[in-house]
Amino acid sequence: MKPIATSTSDFATLIRKGGIYVDKTAYFHRLVSNEMNNLLFLARPRRFGKSLMITALKEIFTGRRELFEGLAISNTAWKWEKWPVIHFEFADVDTTSIESFEREFAVHVKGRLSNTDYVYDDSMSPAANFGAAIDSLSKANGGNGVVVLIDEYDAPVSHALDDLAKAEAIRSRMGAFFSMMKTRTGAIRFLMMTGVSKFTKMSVFSCLNNIVDISMRREYATMLGYTEEELEANFEEHLREHAEVMGKSYEDYRAEMKRWYNGFRFSHINPATVYNPISVALTLDAKEPDFRATWSSTGRPSSLMNYLKRSDMLAIDPD
Repeated sequence: MKPIATSTSDFATLIRKGGIYVDKTAYFHRLVSNEMNNLLFLARPRRFGKSLMITALKEIFTGRRELFEGLAISNTAWKWEKWPVIHFEFADVDTTSIESFEREFAVHVKGRLSNTDYVYDDSMSPAANFGAAIDSLSKANGGNGVVVLIDEYDAPVSHALDDLAKAEAIRSRMGAFFSMMKTRTGAIRFLMMTGVSKFTKMSVFSCLNNIVDISMRREYATMLGYTEEELEANFEEHLREHAEVMGKSYEDYRAEMKRWYNGFRFSHINPATVYNPISVALTLDAKEPDFRATWSSTGRPSSLMNYLKRSDMLAIDPD
C-alpha cells in the first residue's frame, strides 16, 4: 500500500516520497489556462488541502512536468513554461504581539522574495519590496508578468482575533502589503489567494475589484476534499484494512465513515459533498478501532478556543 501523508502539505515532497495523491490537476489546469479570469480567491476550512494545491500550482508554473507524470494535467496541452513565482505562506507568522508580528512578517517576506531573482532592499518596507519585486520580475520576464501565490492570507488576523485591537493593527499592516498589487494587475500573470474567510476590509478585495471568488463556484465544489469515488479509488486497501480492525463489514464501515467525515458542501447548486482530507488521512493512518473527531485537534482556530476558555464555555470537551 502507498503511504498516507499526515505531516506534509508540499506537493513535490509528497510525490517524491510516493505518498497517495488524489489527482486534482484537471481543476488546476482549468484555473491556470484561463488568462481572462486570472486573479482568484478560494476559501476553505483549515487543513483542507489549500497548501497542497498552492504548492502544486507553484510546480506547474515552474515547469516541473516530471512531478505530474500520470496525472490529468500531463495529458493536456499545457506548455510547462517557467514563470517567476512569488509564494507566501502566512499560517505560521507569530502574532504574540504587534512587534513579533512585524519582525517575523518582515523575515518571511524577505525570505520568500529572496527565493526569486529579486534582490531585496533592506532600506524599504516588506510591502514596498513586494511591489518592487512584481515590477522587477515581470520586466525580467519580458513584461509577461509574474505568478503570485498567497496561502492563508488571513491567518495572522485570525490568530489575533482574541485581541481585537491587535487584530485590527495586523489587518491594517497586511492590507497595506496586499495593496501593492492594486496598480500592478497587468504585471500579474496569475494570482491565487487562499484563506479560511473573506475579510472584506482587508483592502485586497477592494483594491482588486476584479478578483474572482471561486469558493462557492459549482465547477470547483470538489476541487479540494475527496468525493466518494476518489476515496474508494485511492484509499481502498487502507479502507478495507481499517474495516477489519473495527470488526465491521465493509459496507457498514463505509456508511459510518461517511456519517463522520463526509459533510462538506461548497456550492449552492452542485449537490456534491466531500470528505475532510485531514480526517481521512489521520483516521486511515492510525487505524484505531473507532472513528474520532480528528479535525478538532488539528484545524480548530486557537483564537476561538481562547475566547471560549475565558468565557467558561468549555464545560463540554471539544474533542
